[in-house]
Amino acid sequence: VTMTSGALVNLVQCHTAWIARDQSTAPRGPVAQFSAFSFDVSAWEIIEPLTAGKQIAVPDAAVRRDPAALVRWLDEHEVQEICTPQVMVEAIAEAALEQGLALPALRDISQGGEALRLPPRLRAFLSLRPGRRLHNLYGPTETHLVTQFALPAEALDRWHSTTAPIGAPIWNTRLHVLDRWLRPVPPGVRGELYIAGAALARGYWARPGLTAHRFLADPFGPPGSRMYRTGDLVRWTGDGQLSFAGRTDD
Repeated sequence: VTMTSGALVNLVQCHTAWIARDQSTAPRGPVAQFSAFSFDVSAWEIIEPLTAGKQIAVPDAAVRRDPAALVRWLDEHEVQEICTPQVMVEAIAEAALEQGLALPALRDISQGGEALRLPPRLRAFLSLRPGRRLHNLYGPTETHLVTQFALPAEALDRWHSTTAPIGAPIWNTRLHVLDRWLRPVPPGVRGELYIAGAALARGYWARPGLTAHRFLADPFGPPGSRMYRTGDLVRWTGDGQLSFAGRTDD
């Protein structure tokens, strides 16, 4: 995938503004750099803290693999933000509860790459720290991250579902939920997700046929704009969030 720097810049500026909006009076503590450098999320983990005047804390490989050690490391370094896969989010919650560590500095936990689940032990851990938020992030490699849903710990009592939406679009991103004839579907109706805007990659390196198949002309945007066909099935909820509903190739 050939990705320009503009998609990352847009993501960094958007997420920095969202986090700062709710942390304007909080001290700027460390942000964990957890992802492998070969994963595109690592660029966001590194660049965003540096542009926001924050510190970066980097655990060694042994700590990354051991949830119990990672929890102690998060507590020792008073890490405020971390982004990990769902399986590690649950492992952190379990290890923290087992060790009796509330991780009071850890305010924002983000996960992406798979459906967000909210089992009882994760709910219990999130509730230990007032103001803690769990962020559900979504975005294929061809677009970087394009949606975000934040679930505050205070809302868990009212959130009875075991899953969460993939969220609303970030800045400068257009999301189209379309039927097989590329017509918009109404809220609540399942359709395929197409992504347009600043997040799009240029295409697949040296694969013009595949690029033409997945990156289509955007009939809803300005002349010359494109949209990416994700293959993901989603629904718009009544409050403007996207809910994941499967894959077209399932």
